[in-house]
Amino acid sequence: MSSPLEVKRSNYRILGLVGRGQFGKVYCAIHRRTGQFVALKALDCNGSPTHQFLRELKFLVTLQHPNIVACEAIEHLQGKRYLVIDYCEGGTLRQLMENHKQLHPALSMKLVCDVLAGLEHANAQGVVHCDIKPENILLSVDAIGWTARISDFGISRLSQEIRSESANLTGSPAYMAPERFYGQYSHSTDLYAVGILLYELLVGYRPFSGAPTELMSAHLNQPVKIPDYMPLALQPIVLKALRKLKARRYQSATQMREALQSAMQLEFGSENLLEAISAPKFKLQVLRQEDLTDRATQIAAVETLPVPEYDRYLRRASIILHSHDQTLHSRSYSMGFFDQRGGRVLQSDTISEPIQQLIVRSHQCFVLTERSLYRLSSAAPKLITRFHEPSRIAIAPNGEWMAVATLDKDNTAKFFSLWSLPYPKLVRRPETCESIFGEFIAIAALHSRHIALISQAGRSTRFDFFNRHGKVFGKFTLPIPLDRVFPTRKAHFLVATEVDNARSLILLHLKPYRLIRVGLSILPKFVAAYAWGIVVCDDWQLIVLDYTGQQIGQADIPVGICAIATCEENGLAIATWNSGQSTLYTLDLEVIRSASL
Repeated sequence: MSSPLEVKRSNYRILGLVGRGQFGKVYCAIHRRTGQFVALKALDCNGSPTHQFLRELKFLVTLQHPNIVACEAIEHLQGKRYLVIDYCEGGTLRQLMENHKQLHPALSMKLVCDVLAGLEHANAQGVVHCDIKPENILLSVDAIGWTARISDFGISRLSQEIRSESANLTGSPAYMAPERFYGQYSHSTDLYAVGILLYELLVGYRPFSGAPTELMSAHLNQPVKIPDYMPLALQPIVLKALRKLKARRYQSATQMREALQSAMQLEFGSENLLEAISAPKFKLQVLRQEDLTDRATQIAAVETLPVPEYDRYLRRASIILHSHDQTLHSRSYSMGFFDQRGGRVLQSDTISEPIQQLIVRSHQCFVLTERSLYRLSSAAPKLITRFHEPSRIAIAPNGEWMAVATLDKDNTAKFFSLWSLPYPKLVRRPETCESIFGEFIAIAALHSRHIALISQAGRSTRFDFFNRHGKVFGKFTLPIPLDRVFPTRKAHFLVATEVDNARSLILLHLKPYRLIRVGLSILPKFVAAYAWGIVVCDDWQLIVLDYTGQQIGQADIPVGICAIATCEENGLAIATWNSGQSTLYTLDLEVIRSASL
């Protein structure tokens, strides 16, 4: 772990390890002054000589193209060298394939066309990549999905070097053209690897498998078998790309890309590229069903008496329901959420101001209005503080402080301040948010020490990050407009919905930074989070995802949902309104949670 410590003394702050290349580790880092995200590729001196590092640097500096990862600088610190390259928040194509099992064919073709566009530029400069595979294709998010970018030019060759190259298996045998096994390189060998990649994306597995010697025999002698379910327009393209003799393949990346684009338009037209994934279906256990006196618009579930984890049934708990008439109804459960008996109805309290949000932190429930913050107690809601102007707040997970964004008339963040809790005391005086632009979306406590202020400008979403002392330490802009942003129980992790893609969910890992886009079969009308996963509901169905984006289960739920809240490690409270009747259901998601372990 010496590399992160050494780089930390440079211009960059390490956020985490994101990958391991053939010749070194890759870190996500942020520039200390500008807040820009970059990837730091550390050279493993034991695995690669200096000329290998300089070779990749030469190619990255020479090749400037939207579909090729660019090198921005070089770090040389205390005998260690690092390439500072573009950061691709979508991860690798391999990770996308694993998250989605099998991608929509139109999306697969779009990504392959991106790769071919990058190869066009590389080929024009006389560069043969020699190691095209999903692990070396990085993804940047764009408005409709992803843009693929070629990375890792560590074993690339120039055309003039090809004649003198000796036979070796440097690279990935699963994606090697037949002539590669005899030390022959050409632009056609990259196109063969793209053909393997396209086959894998469309079918879900590669045409050949086995040990390196078995792969060599298959690439040289075994014919390619095309499954019947591969789109007809694509079958001849795949077959031509995977010809054994390079003279019979596509002669240029441009030629193959144009053939793919024609087939894509013929086969799919303007079809949506973000395809929903099916998940196993489960039947959930209904622990309780209780009648309510009014329609609930929000729910908060509070564990009021923490006890050791091994005895959840001794936990006292309460459920707070906010109805449309500004009334707060409380129900107490002396044996915890998982007691199948009905709760004891406590007093009802009314707050004169419109309630915006119920926030649960450290066994307490806070009530936020446009200008006030209350804490619920056994007696009555207690006013904590009142703001002079409309404000939004984020409370730390431990409940020890809150961040306040004061809004202007046009719904932009005007001031930013920090307060200690439980007795409000100004820690950081309100400062003007001069650098923050656009319409306010959300403010979120990412950790006990970090806050994100999220705004929207045009077709982009801006994230500004502060520490608990109010100092800005980073920012970035997503080229997509977000609709709603939800905090989770996982540190430095947010969930969001999009404006343009109604049936998608954005998972934002912020340390290290990575964005996962998941296609859903339902509209994400309600979103809630556990420590182990995320629950998404529409009016009648529920989908559960883990934090990698895998959809681990779905289930039917009572019709007419109007509010949801997670309870302890796998309980779910659902308030419904159906045919004039309001009902509170408590469900147990243990069966889905167990399936994910």
